[in-house]
Amino acid sequence: MIRRLSFSNFCSFLEETVVDFTTTLKTSTDDSFVHSDFDDQVALLTGVFGPNAAGKTNLLKALSFVSFFMRDSYRSLEPDETIPLDRFAGADADDQPARFELEFDGAAGRFRYAVVLCSNRVHEESLKQFSKKTGQFRQILTRKSTEAGGLQVRTADSFTEVTLLREALNDRPNASMLAAGLQTGRKEFKHIMDALGLVVTNVTRGGKREQPFEGLTTDLFACSEFFQKHPEHHDALRELLTAADIGISDFAIKPVRIQPAQGEARETFLVFFVHDGAKGTFELAADQESSGTRRLFMLFETFIKILSSGGIAVIDEMESDLHPHLIPTILSLFTNAEINAQQAQLFFTCHHVEMLNHLLKEQIIFVEKNEQCVSEAFRLDELKGVRREENFFANYNSGRYGAIPEPEVVAF
Repeated sequence: MIRRLSFSNFCSFLEETVVDFTTTLKTSTDDSFVHSDFDDQVALLTGVFGPNAAGKTNLLKALSFVSFFMRDSYRSLEPDETIPLDRFAGADADDQPARFELEFDGAAGRFRYAVVLCSNRVHEESLKQFSKKTGQFRQILTRKSTEAGGLQVRTADSFTEVTLLREALNDRPNASMLAAGLQTGRKEFKHIMDALGLVVTNVTRGGKREQPFEGLTTDLFACSEFFQKHPEHHDALRELLTAADIGISDFAIKPVRIQPAQGEARETFLVFFVHDGAKGTFELAADQESSGTRRLFMLFETFIKILSSGGIAVIDEMESDLHPHLIPTILSLFTNAEINAQQAQLFFTCHHVEMLNHLLKEQIIFVEKNEQCVSEAFRLDELKGVRREENFFANYNSGRYGAIPEPEVVAF
């Protein structure tokens, strides 16, 4: 599970920004929190709210980027390729590296990963493990590099084979030591990644992923192919679609042939949804359904992956194309202990601010930009005097919490 994220000099965030998913055992919570093995509670739901262009998506990008870099940078980037890192747009900040720290826990233990990097190299990395005996983090792996190409890799307690890892990193200043460790096949690195868990997101470097393809989306085909390969999830999908009350009683997955504007035709699969009509049942291909139905289907594919294996879903604009009344149904997937037996988390942005009343104050993050156009984030419980039982939606709309747009009416 993800416990805590901090970062600086990234996208629209300049100073250190902290996203804490934990709260104390004394905090009054509900089924949207779980007790950890470390005398605290971890949120299964965390929502991000604020004006347009305040930096909400960038907050999600930070988690998406650091998880990508930890796990996939070695195999996804060529040795001479630049790191897909967007530092703060100020001139001074561009000369400074970005910093990330991610704390997470799983079956292998509780870990804290930190990295300092710029677009062409990693300056330093560290991996620490929490000791219940001492109540402290101890360093188990470090990596430092210099502009001249020098490299130091050190380990404690014989965590891994340093020589093997150093060889993998010799010509890879743009890759994480954890991603390099995975490539060596050493099982200790797999255990670390298992503790991190699966991170599934619709956030790319350019923002929310939108990929049109011949009137459909590549995501739609990918979703159909996923469910075709995993019939064990069909009952769950059928139940979720029915619960959403969008007029679908069943579905079928059929082979289709796609002819793109350029390139060769290919065979794939597409979902056809079954509806109960006035003159009997009928089917509609996914591309003929409403944008809301397509969006819901793609969200379900993401959530089923996470709910069945554990991890975190990082979703930008979760309400996009959906009726507000559907959002609580989606949230309930993560708060139902039977459905979410793996304690998966959901980290999302949302413009339907009425959703504030479906979260606790420890699960609400507001983002706004200051006068210098720098994004700032804060958790609602950091504000003094916010009571647990108050109407967050009404108070936010009244401007009590800040992070609310104040547009002017333009007269023509």
